[in-house]
Amino acid sequence: MALGCGAKCAKVVLMTFNSIFWLSGAAMLGIGVYFLVDTDKVTLYRLFYTDGDYALIQYLAYALIGVGGLVFVVGFFGCYGAIRENKCMLLTYFVFLFLILGCETAVGILAVIFQNKVIRGLEDNVTSKLKNKYGLDETITESIDLAQTRFDCCGVKEALDYSKTKWKLDNLGQGDNVSKTCCVLKNHDDVDAFKNPKPLNETMCQSKDPKQNMNFRHQKGCLGKLEGFVRAESTVLLGIGCGIAGLEIFGMIFAICLCKEI
Repeated sequence: MALGCGAKCAKVVLMTFNSIFWLSGAAMLGIGVYFLVDTDKVTLYRLFYTDGDYALIQYLAYALIGVGGLVFVVGFFGCYGAIRENKCMLLTYFVFLFLILGCETAVGILAVIFQNKVIRGLEDNVTSKLKNKYGLDETITESIDLAQTRFDCCGVKEALDYSKTKWKLDNLGQGDNVSKTCCVLKNHDDVDAFKNPKPLNETMCQSKDPKQNMNFRHQKGCLGKLEGFVRAESTVLLGIGCGIAGLEIFGMIFAICLCKEI
């Protein structure tokens, strides 16, 4: 069927758009997988577990992977429909884009709601883990040690949080007042410093005198840093989702323009 100039333009733009759409799908898949397999991220995510074995950020990553996979399938309908000038395929393409857009909107709204819920309960959640599991649960101990090393912090709100932990009360630290990862470390820049911390001055770090431990122990708690971490991670995933949603709107517009001319 002979197409007018406007329809030909819409056809070219739609095919170009789908090329970008496929690339964005690959990017979504890659980023989603990265958020799920990066060792440090997965270790820190354990501190955000409430019910179940996954944190909010991991659910968002799974959603990103799912949408990225759908993009490949949906892109086929768009390209095939534009090349063949097939109205049925273009309408199918439009419907799929509309459904994905609706799902992304729903996931985005739920993510914002649950992100605020996670942050509101973060202090109690991490405090409970530090108090009851530090030194007893290997995975939680590793997560707290990584957070303290990575964010240069100690405890949840302050170093005194350790005085109420089973780790301190049961003398699991063999007389230490705080975890060694609370100390300023010689090997701070090592990737695995949190697994093998080497304090710059362990005696000063473990001192109860603030004047002595001031320069050898991290003075701030980890709560603020952890809140910033979960906000930054979820914002990246939500931002990618919003960017793809914008692309989908353009795809829907050009698909309808082309469909009307066929």
